[in-house]
Amino acid sequence: KDYGFNVKFMLMNSFSTSEDTLAFFAEKYPDLRAEEGLEMIQNKVPKLHATTFEPATCESDSSNEWCPPGHGDLYAALVGSGRLDALIEGGYKYMFVSNSDNLGATLDLKILTHFAQEDAPFMMECCARTENDKKGGHLAVRNSD
Repeated sequence: KDYGFNVKFMLMNSFSTSEDTLAFFAEKYPDLRAEEGLEMIQNKVPKLHATTFEPATCESDSSNEWCPPGHGDLYAALVGSGRLDALIEGGYKYMFVSNSDNLGATLDLKILTHFAQEDAPFMMECCARTENDKKGGHLAVRNSD
């Protein structure tokens, strides 16, 4: 509102987090919860047996055979759900993404301005990993780059 444009808030949930998340927003932020397209569900992938790499089985509850792929699924989920096309058709040009490991993340207009002025296709803020950062992926550079 302060800058005269609409910032859309979206969540990428999983099949196991969706219900609780939407209930929380319905109770605490009903106006936000009522927004069209608040949630996008990420894909699900089979869990693999640690030694054989075969799909894991759980006879007592087959839902335990699946897991969400995590924030690395963002692009596939955006495209596969049709959400990327809807955002582009709605006039959105930029996207700020933060995962739940960084709840203090905020949209910084200086970074957005730099991103827009450079006409960059992608920008990522990174920090050095510490001993506490054992979870999650890693950065990679393609040899062709």
